[in-house]
Amino acid sequence: MSVDHAQHPEIRETARPPTLHLALAREGPAAVLRVGGPLDLATVDRLVDLVDRLMGGGPPPVLVLDLSGVTFFCAAGVNALLTVRRRVASAACTLVVREPSRITVKVLDIVGLTDEFTTE
Repeated sequence: MSVDHAQHPEIRETARPPTLHLALAREGPAAVLRVGGPLDLATVDRLVDLVDRLMGGGPPPVLVLDLSGVTFFCAAGVNALLTVRRRVASAACTLVVREPSRITVKVLDIVGLTDEFTTE
């Protein structure tokens, strides 16, 4: 059998989906949650779960959600942001969105929610 006729094993590339990075820090009395990567159907539960844990254990007076590192934002991200807002409000905490990325601002503008969040 010549090299040209040899059977070649199927080559499969496995692409790893981008991951969501969450980092929690304190700035005075405020908790700052930095979000990096995609906020999509595969990742939003991690954000909401972390906010739930934070609000359940003696919530801070202010939660700053730093969205400057968000690289993808879709309907699932919008729903997660609305869920976070509800959970924070029910814990008598204030939500502030810090430096939302361009894609985040664009999507919120498209769905008419740009003015629904306090931003800095």
